[in-house]
Amino acid sequence: MKTRMTELFGIKYPIMLAGMNWLTTPKLVAAVSNAGGLGVLAGAQYDPEGLRKAIKEIRSLTNKPFGVNLTLGVGSGPLAKIVIEEKVPVFNYSLGRPPEIAPLIQAVHAYGGKVIGTIALVKHAQRSEQLGADALIITGYEAASHSGNVGAMVLVPQVAEAVKVPCIGAGGYADGKGLAAALALGAEGVSMGTRLAATKEAEVADAIKQVWVKATEEDTIIDPAFDGINCRVWKNKAAEDILKKKGFPLFDAVSAGLMMKKTLKMSYGQLISTANKMRGQQAGIGGGKRSMASVMRFAVGSRLFRKATTEGDPEHGILMMGQGAGRIHDIPSVQEVIERTVAEAKQALARMNKLAAD
Repeated sequence: MKTRMTELFGIKYPIMLAGMNWLTTPKLVAAVSNAGGLGVLAGAQYDPEGLRKAIKEIRSLTNKPFGVNLTLGVGSGPLAKIVIEEKVPVFNYSLGRPPEIAPLIQAVHAYGGKVIGTIALVKHAQRSEQLGADALIITGYEAASHSGNVGAMVLVPQVAEAVKVPCIGAGGYADGKGLAAALALGAEGVSMGTRLAATKEAEVADAIKQVWVKATEEDTIIDPAFDGINCRVWKNKAAEDILKKKGFPLFDAVSAGLMMKKTLKMSYGQLISTANKMRGQQAGIGGGKRSMASVMRFAVGSRLFRKATTEGDPEHGILMMGQGAGRIHDIPSVQEVIERTVAEAKQALARMNKLAAD
């Protein structure tokens, strides 16, 4: 299945793995790339040397193209430096501001790499294209984690018509019907998060995978309370408890901040600097500047996200989950997911072609 996405990145199928902190490990990234898609590692879960080690591990598992995702504006400069030094084939950024984005795009292009910008607004898509992004991920309201407020049915064609670079649909895509729909709306492929995390190669506790298998499309909540930015998660007791107490989370934030300092091997100065940078970051894809309460919620949210994913405790942690979980009913291999998705998409496209011919 050839599209502008497959030609741009040199991959077989127009499917990429969403970079999800604590879910996308080198093993899963390599499995997606080896299956013909584009594996993408979430870089923010590492300190600089940890990221370098993860990149080298991916290269030991695959000789196919892969990428690294970074959320800009949260002290990600040292991590971006590693991406550039290691000449990662694809760099995927989200958030950030033009003065930060432009030099990164130039640096990646200098060694022949490609850049994908993640957006949820038409105006940001146009700006990313102007800055030199080679492709765009269009994040619909259905997505896990952070998104804008517009669903894919409207957002994908709006963005695809406004820019010339290839567009990739994200949010709610879990099978071939979704891929066919994205292509019909003007995208060149899709990004899958929850679906590719619910696979045999994903290094996630079985308890987490079973949440995805049993969930319906109604089992998510989206709210800024979870980490300071509009964020879609599994509707469990832990999430509902957070919604009941939306006050200023000072004690929890200080505790979570200290944990973040230890995990990422930061000094106190670096921790404070990161918090200040986050205050200048957009409050979500398309929002204004973050408040200090928003920054504190990010620290608390990060700890609870880790509890669910790395500790395998979905009941007491917060699990990011998209509405597409309602389309997940099994735990196959990555290869099975991708090949099945492409086969289903071809069937759907053939049906549409037949309807058009008739």
